Amino acid sequence: MAISLHTAMPPVNPIVMSKIACRSKRFVLLAFLAASQLGVSAHAADIFVTTNADSGAGSLREAITNASSGDRIVFSTPGSSTIQLLSDLPNIPGDVSFGVATGTTVAIDRNGNGPLTFTGSLVDLTQLNINTGGVASLDTDISTSSDTRVFGNGTVTGNMMTAGTLAPGATSTAGSLGTLNVTGNLDASNAKVQVDISDIGATQEADLIDISGTTTITNASLIPNFVGSQYKIGDSFNVLRSGSPVTGTFTNEAEVYALPNRPFLEAAMTASASRDQFGFIVQDNNTSFTTVVSGSNQTSAAVLLDDLRTVSPTPTAVTTLRNGSADQVAMAVNQLSGSIYPSLIGAEINHIQNNLESVRDRVVLQTDLDRSQCQITPWVRGYGITGEVDQDDLQTPGYRHQVGGLELGGGVASPNGLAVHTFAHLAWGDLETRGVDQHADIDSYRMGGSVEYLAQHIYLVAAGGAGTQDYEVRRSLSALDGSDFAESRFDGSSQFGYFEIGTLFSHAATLWSPYLALHSTRVELDAIRETGDDDFALTNDGGSGESLRSVLGMSLNQSAPTPLGIATTRLRFGWMHEYLDESETFVSQVANGGTATGSLEDRGVMAGDDWVILRAQVDMGVLLGGQFTVAYQGQANSDSSFNSLLAGTRWIF
Repeated sequence: MAISLHTAMPPVNPIVMSKIACRSKRFVLLAFLAASQLGVSAHAADIFVTTNADSGAGSLREAITNASSGDRIVFSTPGSSTIQLLSDLPNIPGDVSFGVATGTTVAIDRNGNGPLTFTGSLVDLTQLNINTGGVASLDTDISTSSDTRVFGNGTVTGNMMTAGTLAPGATSTAGSLGTLNVTGNLDASNAKVQVDISDIGATQEADLIDISGTTTITNASLIPNFVGSQYKIGDSFNVLRSGSPVTGTFTNEAEVYALPNRPFLEAAMTASASRDQFGFIVQDNNTSFTTVVSGSNQTSAAVLLDDLRTVSPTPTAVTTLRNGSADQVAMAVNQLSGSIYPSLIGAEINHIQNNLESVRDRVVLQTDLDRSQCQITPWVRGYGITGEVDQDDLQTPGYRHQVGGLELGGGVASPNGLAVHTFAHLAWGDLETRGVDQHADIDSYRMGGSVEYLAQHIYLVAAGGAGTQDYEVRRSLSALDGSDFAESRFDGSSQFGYFEIGTLFSHAATLWSPYLALHSTRVELDAIRETGDDDFALTNDGGSGESLRSVLGMSLNQSAPTPLGIATTRLRFGWMHEYLDESETFVSQVANGGTATGSLEDRGVMAGDDWVILRAQVDMGVLLGGQFTVAYQGQANSDSSFNSLLAGTRWIF
């Protein structure tokens, strides 16, 4: 704002400046910049009106003549006084404002002369009190040009005519709220009436132009500026009030306005029946939920929310979301989506595949076995798996999968190259979807067997088995007003197979083996019936997913003696490819108060279809009378990674 009070500064002493210059050029530059700033600021000053005379020293006429842009004219005549004009005052071209000293009241009597005319770009007219012969004027007291922006938070007394911009507020900048009281008539024909409207939560405010007399708005426009983002349906804001019905219409009375971060709301201009008050009311713009989301699951959930808007009674959460932000809607559709269920299938497939890979490394090409006689080889290992899957291209939330388990196995290797093994995996894990607070506890139990045939230059391995899973899922619905959670308990089953063929090349103590392997896995989930929130609990018939993966790689076996002493090192690396669909889709019903109201299609997150793999196992030392094993398994691509650590003991009899 242009109102400020400054004290004139004495001129800079050139001798002092010379001494400073001699000491440091840097000091000269700083001093020059400071002096320049003082010179610029010195143009804004208070000019005092100390007499009620029409002209002469201390008069209003002299103050207007001497005022520069940015100055404030302050009335400081003692007590109450009236300045009676004897002729028209000069036009006021600069940006000025007015003030009244404490204990002073001043009225400007035009005495039949012309209005105060302003042609500058900014002017604060509050504190002006203009009349004719001591009573309200019948014609214009204040006139501003089409280039002038009138602002102010206070009262101006007199009849005002403006063709420029009228913008209440303590400062001329947008977002400064205020009330401009016009004690008199207002002619804002062809003007732009700009008002700030704010809703930042507990406080709802708006600029107000309050006219005591008549108001004319012919060809004027009313332009709102909305600040804050807490608007809700039904909010109303009064921005113009007139002492009598308004003459004319705003050119944009039919327009509606978008609101900050409220994708489903708009503000429309309203007028009272007598057209003496104007304002804005917040209403639903009837835009679909689907317009603010992206991704297949999110779109499906948004369509369901649109369907629920037609249900009577409409769920409270849906009504609340119409007042919500785009971020709230995004969270709500992600939580409403049951993508955690099909994602469980993908996570279980990767768990099973890692288990088969660990058994494969435990039993295939064991170079420390005496192949000239039958040997029995039981083993036990504990393992942990961590899986990370990022959000995919369809915006499905990713997950973090953690598993802890026990691997038990045993078998017989015969002199003819055959080896037969059985194994079991008992595991306990959890899966957490990222960013939406949905969690699953998983218990799995699997058994299987394998057959290996080892010839001189080739080997074959086949394995298979089946298992069951128990699931407990809890889905947070915190983004849906009035909701808390939905949860379910259900079972599942799995079947799996493995086949590998490889060739053998030996060099010294190292056995090289290029190989090709195939994984086949099927995971099924039983019917799901959620309990908890009645409006958004899901029901579905369960689902299944299948995987067929190839592994093309190289295996390296190194038996004692090695650089690790008694250790036997086993290393594999290669590339794995998925041939079937990367994820599965579930179709669920949403039971609104126990009545099915619509379907929801949810696709699990896609973890990618190609991975780089690395497997390493080191057999070393003796633990509990057997050979101690440490192993690592990892696979990764740009979308996901799965890592497993194993440790345990194998015995040979």
